[in-house]
Amino acid sequence: MSVQFGPVEFDDQHTAATISIDKKIYSKSAVLRACYWFGKDLYCHVKERDDLLEVTVGLRVSSPTLDQPKIRKIDEWLPEIYDALLDSQLRIEIQAETAGVRELIVAKAFAESGVLEDPPPGTFDDPVARSDAESSDLIRISTRSSE
Repeated sequence: MSVQFGPVEFDDQHTAATISIDKKIYSKSAVLRACYWFGKDLYCHVKERDDLLEVTVGLRVSSPTLDQPKIRKIDEWLPEIYDALLDSQLRIEIQAETAGVRELIVAKAFAESGVLEDPPPGTFDDPVARSDAESSDLIRISTRSSE
């Protein structure tokens, strides 16, 4: 079975490949994060074009050594590279979507522990809990201290 990828150009020895990545789909931050995870085995060079990011990935070790007797071809790395790109982009999008909730949880924790001198602005009421006051949730966030 042969797997086809987007625009990928290989060098003559198949030790390096240049991948064209659409900036509308993957952010520069996601590409850099994905490249970071392969730093032990691959080198990455990112070049920014108008609407593309060109990522050149190459093998750090291109011939067998005692530490690495079997060298993977650059083609064999492509599925993992694309998976890492997708993973990184999804993490960035999820982080952006949940930033408000995360900030609220941290602010509430600091406010209740007495670390902050002044409580943060806004309300900590849970709008779902307010609308469903009769629910039998296992956990409920309350701004009142238990006595």
